[in-house]
Amino acid sequence: MRLIHAASLELQRFDNDLQLPAYSILSHTWGSDEVNFERFRNLHSASPATRAHVENTIGYRKIWHACQLALLDGYTHVWVDTCCIDKTSSAELSEAINSMFWWYRRANVCYAYLDDVDAEDTPGSIDIVDSKDGKAKHTTAASISKETLSHARWFTRGWTLQELIAPSKVLFYVKEWRYIGSKESKTVELADITGISEQALRYTSVSNRYFNQDQMSIAEKMGWMARRSTTRVEDLAYSLLGIFGVNMPLLYGEGPNAFVRLQEEIMRDSDDHSLFAWSSPPPYDGHVRPIHGFAQSPSRFANSGAMFANPYVAGGGEPYALTNKGIRIQLRILPYKITKSPSLPTFLAILECSYEHKSLQGYRPGIIIKR
Repeated sequence: MRLIHAASLELQRFDNDLQLPAYSILSHTWGSDEVNFERFRNLHSASPATRAHVENTIGYRKIWHACQLALLDGYTHVWVDTCCIDKTSSAELSEAINSMFWWYRRANVCYAYLDDVDAEDTPGSIDIVDSKDGKAKHTTAASISKETLSHARWFTRGWTLQELIAPSKVLFYVKEWRYIGSKESKTVELADITGISEQALRYTSVSNRYFNQDQMSIAEKMGWMARRSTTRVEDLAYSLLGIFGVNMPLLYGEGPNAFVRLQEEIMRDSDDHSLFAWSSPPPYDGHVRPIHGFAQSPSRFANSGAMFANPYVAGGGEPYALTNKGIRIQLRILPYKITKSPSLPTFLAILECSYEHKSLQGYRPGIIIKR
């Protein structure tokens, strides 16, 4: 793992996790002029003109501000995804993506920079970095409405999901590095904006440093990603690896199959039936259409909602597995008639999980199947 030495702005490598210093970490959305590993590593030996050009980029200013905040908070090192990973090395990139959730989890503090929204003009409530003396100055949180905050691109991107969930302490900054609050202080607003329950956000807050992967159902966690997007379709799956506690090789170019592989890996270690509680595209013509046993995208979980495994089944039900014929699973089935296809022998396979919402208590999801 590479870290930036905040005072000197030089990269340092730590191959032994036991030797890692306390560090802060930056969460942000990428722009067009980010400073990558190669440019940042060579900056100190670059010509004055090249160095001046790089230091004037928005990407470099983000790194610099993050380092100043770290020094203010008493941390000597910072991790930033743009310049701490050599993305020309496929092996290093794969290791980084499989480790990234835990790098964010291990960080002492995460600075989430939402550069496309602005706080209200509230005198005396701004957190800035003073360019005159190079020192950061904390004050009270600036005001920002939930509606304004909700327009931040940060809430629509796939990679920032784990950057919200993994760290125990997240401090939010908006345009011009104005501090607006923490994950703990803004739990209610964050829940409304992201669709992640207040309970789930509190599980991952400072007071609950260790995130229990089993405290939320698979469907609920998939739903967190349902309305987010990534530049590359494979990253919809890869950015969820840490949230589900799985590792798998990266195969850029495989397209939506990456998400299928993710579900296969999840199934190996889980008996949570909510993995199958996703919605297929509506059969507008009234006919049952053959579909894969797994969802093709997190968006299929958009309407799943919070669920829980039935306690008398969880951990003690019949095992299920992936075979060369498909998924083998034992479920209770009931006859089910489709109005527009009355002659088609169909059944409803009942999943052993239930909805948490009060209006749906006692209801379970099912899968329409045919012989």
